[in-house]
Amino acid sequence: MKKDKKNIVIVILSIVIVVLLFFCIFMYFKIEYMDDVLDYKEDSCITNTNVNENNKYISKDDALALVLKSLNINKDSIYDLNIELENKFNTAVYELDFKYNRYEYEFYVNAESGEILKSFIERD
Repeated sequence: MKKDKKNIVIVILSIVIVVLLFFCIFMYFKIEYMDDVLDYKEDSCITNTNVNENNKYISKDDALALVLKSLNINKDSIYDLNIELENKFNTAVYELDFKYNRYEYEFYVNAESGEILKSFIERD
């Protein structure tokens, strides 16, 4: 009798673990899918990134200057620079990527206000 209760508990716990595992896998793939959908929508929002209607956005050079000033870095010291105008959550944003002193830098700058929204720095 006692052994039967123990077996029942083991079976129930096993079922709970399997259900939780499937739930975690489902959520992982759902999140990955939603990230892909959001990336597609964001990338398709700005069709011509060279257009700057009525000087609505700061220039790429101004965005770079703001970032470099915040880091106290000279423009001549950086390499592998890439600047792209993107749409993140219905906001025009410059994504700046560059390398300096064995580190890789990634910044997001609001293209209208010049505010630095996010930054990532990691060892190259």
